[in-house]
Amino acid sequence: MSDTKKIKLRGFQGISMNYQIFSTVIILGALMFACSETQNPVADVSENGPSVSAESSTDLFLKDLSGQSVRVNNYDVTFNGKSYNAESDQSTFSYTVSGTDVEPALNFFFLETPACAGGAVTFSPEQSAKVGDNGITWESSIPTSGSRDYSITYSGDLPVGLVDATIESGNSIDTEEVPGPCKGIYTISGNVFVDGNTNQQKESTESGIRNVTVVLTDINGSELSQKTNLTGSYSFTVFTGSSQADFTIKVAEETTLDDTDFNEQLFETYTPTTLPAEKNVTVNNADVSGTDFGFNPQTQKIIQQFEDGTILLNTEEPKFWIKQFRFAKNNNSKAEIPAAELLGYLLEIENLLLDNPFKFGDNKIENALDILTKPTKTDLEELLVQLLTAELNVVSGRGSNSPDFDLALLAFGENAAAEESVTSGVALQVIGSVADATSTSTSTSTSDASSLLTSFNFSGGGGGGVGD
Repeated sequence: MSDTKKIKLRGFQGISMNYQIFSTVIILGALMFACSETQNPVADVSENGPSVSAESSTDLFLKDLSGQSVRVNNYDVTFNGKSYNAESDQSTFSYTVSGTDVEPALNFFFLETPACAGGAVTFSPEQSAKVGDNGITWESSIPTSGSRDYSITYSGDLPVGLVDATIESGNSIDTEEVPGPCKGIYTISGNVFVDGNTNQQKESTESGIRNVTVVLTDINGSELSQKTNLTGSYSFTVFTGSSQADFTIKVAEETTLDDTDFNEQLFETYTPTTLPAEKNVTVNNADVSGTDFGFNPQTQKIIQQFEDGTILLNTEEPKFWIKQFRFAKNNNSKAEIPAAELLGYLLEIENLLLDNPFKFGDNKIENALDILTKPTKTDLEELLVQLLTAELNVVSGRGSNSPDFDLALLAFGENAAAEESVTSGVALQVIGSVADATSTSTSTSTSDASSLLTSFNFSGGGGGGVGD
């Protein structure tokens, strides 16, 4: 790290403290699976400084410093804390400016409004206040033995950063940094994804891998971790002030503290295409995005694990689903899965990962049956049969005992189908048209995906379900 910022807070027992602090953003998610979790450890600001607890995703630091003062000119500026009103979605930052019995008296007090905070919604006191583009100036004097309370309210749940406070006393003007809204706080974000073409770049047809622990480490060796959300993305929030700061981001291969994450099985069955699965990131007064990590399946190893039972499956073959759709189409009482339930599965599949390949149109049962029963003239058509079968298995609760593994497998299949559709010149909107494909070329990912999904569907021990 270069030019680490030292902020001299004279009110804190004269200690010069290094505010190189960071915290994770809590990622929230829902849909059909549980998704993410954030760990917020306690970090020391400096050897002798107060400890800072990241108890909240929005108060990243200085929470324990409320009520302490920063000397600005010959007055003390005390940060009384930040309060958040969830109903109005507003954050209020409060201060007290107090004289120290040292002349001359205060002429004006200025508080910076950083761009990240937007304009002030309200402020107090309103008298003698002048609102500018970069902050608010109160042009009313405070006696050297007096004090006055100030507050500024902004929209949103803003994190605590450091802002400029300026006081003019007599002919002397002094500016120091005090706790305030969001300034100096940035995000480091990225994705863990299925890298179908192994080019180490996340394409629009490549889906993320959820529930993977990503670790952020600062220059002092302090670590924070969080798990990727439903779409495979993560986002850390760091405080660097106006200084450049260096961090390391990695996908942990070794056993993590969380035995519910996907890391161990990910490295057991997938190979990182981003080598090593670790990157150095520099934050220099701007957010950093696109810190991505790709993984590609170890096809033959996974197939072997399907076959020898290392990965236990409870899947059904295409013929099982063909029967279910035929029964549903004909209102047959022998159907093991009701038509309404099948429709629910198809709706989930349409919104599962990519927008394509599966859009079943108005006649969803018939179109799904059409995909499964048409003669497979091309590699793309064969892939789509196995992919649709696998997706039906997964959304219906069949598959392996690891939803994270199942979704990563489907992501690989959907990417292969999307890439093969480009090669074949077939638009994957409503799948009734795939029989028109004429290309016989097959990419490695298409072949691997077909093999994987076929093994996935046929290794579950399902006997085809109900009778003919």
